[in-house]
Amino acid sequence: MILTTHVTPRADLTPDLEAQLRTLLIAAYPPFADFWARSSYWGSEPEWHLWLADPAGVPAAQLGCGRRVAEVGGREVTLVGVGGVATHPVVQRQGVGRRLLRELHAFLLTQPDVEFAFLQCREEVVPFYECGGFVRVPSPAQYLDPDEGEWVMDTGPTLILPVHAALAEWPAGETVNLRGTPW
Repeated sequence: MILTTHVTPRADLTPDLEAQLRTLLIAAYPPFADFWARSSYWGSEPEWHLWLADPAGVPAAQLGCGRRVAEVGGREVTLVGVGGVATHPVVQRQGVGRRLLRELHAFLLTQPDVEFAFLQCREEVVPFYECGGFVRVPSPAQYLDPDEGEWVMDTGPTLILPVHAALAEWPAGETVNLRGTPW
């Protein structure tokens, strides 16, 4: 299938594209359909939506991402947090998700101040992100839970993708203070 890549700043998202992204998220995550019917992101509003369109222009895969200076072990680190990663079920297991991650990396290379991409995920999808170049690090994340309005420490899988910094520059084992909600 021929897919085209799009990076749309959140400010330029049309109501129609927003609705299409929500439809994609509902298809990819049916148990959370009620949530995705209202929004195309959870937590921090993304700076950009990166999405792959099928030949009809319909989103087949998408993710939201945004830049932030976080604190990792007392050091300020410029991250692009990644969230809302979804591939429509009809194109899953066809390399579309891997392509989405490759396109993310290519886009981030155009952002000279970004040191690392950052995400947290469920254990069962860690291998997918690792195949896309992300590296698991032993770093819990502290953030403001957007549902509860309280600060939490998330010890679930944390993955980073080196962009304009070397993997060795990541303060391994240190807590990542996101200084706000996750992506």
